Amino acid sequence: MRTPDTPVRPEHPAGRTDATRPTALVVLGGDDVYEDLFTAASELRALLTDEGFVTRTALGTGRLETGHGAALIVLYTAAGRFTADQRAALADAVRRGAGLVALHSTTVDAALFDLIGSRYVSHGPPPHESRFTVTLDGDHELTAGIDPFELTHEHYHVATAPGVRVLARRATRDGTEPLLHVREFGDGRVCYLQLGHDMRAWGEPAVRLLVRRAARWASRLDARGN
Repeated sequence: MRTPDTPVRPEHPAGRTDATRPTALVVLGGDDVYEDLFTAASELRALLTDEGFVTRTALGTGRLETGHGAALIVLYTAAGRFTADQRAALADAVRRGAGLVALHSTTVDAALFDLIGSRYVSHGPPPHESRFTVTLDGDHELTAGIDPFELTHEHYHVATAPGVRVLARRATRDGTEPLLHVREFGDGRVCYLQLGHDMRAWGEPAVRLLVRRAARWASRLDARGN
């Protein structure tokens, strides 16, 4: 298996300060009964910092209602719900150009469907987790050069909105299930990655690479000259 897993560490001009670097806001919500939120928070902070972001972590979705000014918002919520004001503020930030990366169980809040482009429907038929092969679309910058890889992970069956582009899938008895998709929303970009349930995902180099690339793509980090 070939996965180009070397972090891309942007070279900043001498004297450049953190104040001039793009910011990322990682928002965690809900509880850790079913999802490993705290491992995700730690791993996300490290990965995003490697990609050149000044990264902040918020416990609870209330931070979305304030003027955070983040170039990138990363959501990982479990059994939580956003208020109408929080959803509106989030959608407005993305519409104005912020990048959004939503992970794993965030799509359980069906009210985010119009923004993210997918919603959780069920775990599908049992067993609710297994080892499967992740196949990727090689014609997109987010997934190019990453070979298919195997992962043991929780299953989700999701419904997707028209117009999303699916970049990774797993095979099921009924066809294929989307694992990664992207879309445009106003002036912003949105990426949803179904993976990230626990350390088995965060310990997989290809998953880590997908998260780093999703952050760069959604925030247009390269276009910002970083």
